[in-house]
Formats: sequence, structure tokens, C-alpha cells
Amino acid sequence: MPGINEEHFLLVKRVLQFHNIWTVYFDFLSGRYVPSVGWKQVDETTEVDTTITTEMGPTLMFLLHAFFYSLIEDSDGGLDAFRIWKKKFPEEVPAISALEKEIAPLRADLRTFRHKLGFHGSRSFQQESKGLDLFGNHSPAKLIEAMKCFMAFNAALLAKDKARQQDSSELLGKARLRIDSVAARALSIGKM
Repeated sequence: MPGINEEHFLLVKRVLQFHNIWTVYFDFLSGRYVPSVGWKQVDETTEVDTTITTEMGPTLMFLLHAFFYSLIEDSDGGLDAFRIWKKKFPEEVPAISALEKEIAPLRADLRTFRHKLGFHGSRSFQQESKGLDLFGNHSPAKLIEAMKCFMAFNAALLAKDKARQQDSSELLGKARLRIDSVAARALSIGKM
């Protein structure tokens, strides 16, 4: 079993990857990123070229939600940010638990989404449709707010860790305010 510092390092690395997916997705939605997607397929019986394109938005959205679940997966082998944060920052358990309480109800639907649509895939439309229950049970605004709070909380904990390394009471104070602010903000997730 890896030590907490190793797990924390792997979590931070994975959160940075999540930030990259987030950036590409929202840059795509805003028009700042325009992908060159598509390929030509030659129908050999008619010798007609047909351009087949895929919808980039749903692909990125599926990846974003599936990747988010991978950060909060509470299985024995999962990289569960809440478990790792509680070990790394035991003094922050109340704030961490407050955020976890708001995000925990999303886990089961995110897991099904990841398994049926995100990473694993399905063999039938009926199986695939179970993954879409995520959006029937939770609004897109709620899911995005949960991800925003998660990222903000992670950033606040990293700021606290840096402040401790620098032995800066000023930076520790700022980190404390950020942690408390995100924990308070997280209370709105359950009301969405």
C-alpha cells in the first residue's frame, strides 16, 4: 500500500489532468478551441467519399464526468480524494467531510456513467442508457458546481500545504479562508 505522500502526489497529478480536460471542454464550448475532427471514408461500391464527423462536445463532456468520478471513487482500489485529503490534512476533516457530504450522493450515478458511457462502454443501448440516469437524477449545473467546488477545495489544500512548507502564517491564514469559503459554498450543491 503506497504511503500518503505518494498517494497525494498521484492525486495532485490526476487533478491536474482533470483541469486539462476541464479547460479543453470549456474552451471548446466557448469557441476558443476548434478541433479538426472527422475523416473520410470511401464507399468502395459507389466510390463516393463521405465525411464522417463526431460530436466533440459530448465526447469531452463524457470524459470530464468519467474522469471526475475517478478522483472521488471510494472503492478499495480507487483514488479517493476525500480519503487522501483526510489523511494528509487531519485537522481539515470537518471541512473535507462537508464537501464530501455534498458530493457523495453523486458517486453512484457517476460510477454508472463512467462504466456505461465514460471509460468502459456498453454492449447495448439499454445498458448505455443506464449511464444517462446521471443527468436525470442531477442537473448539469449541480454536477458542474460539484466539480468547481472540488477543484477549488483541492487548490486551497495545496495552498495550505505550500504555506506549511514555507512556514508562513500569512499564507496559512489565506489558505484557511479559502478552505472555509469552499466548504460553505459546497452547501449549495445539495440544494441544486
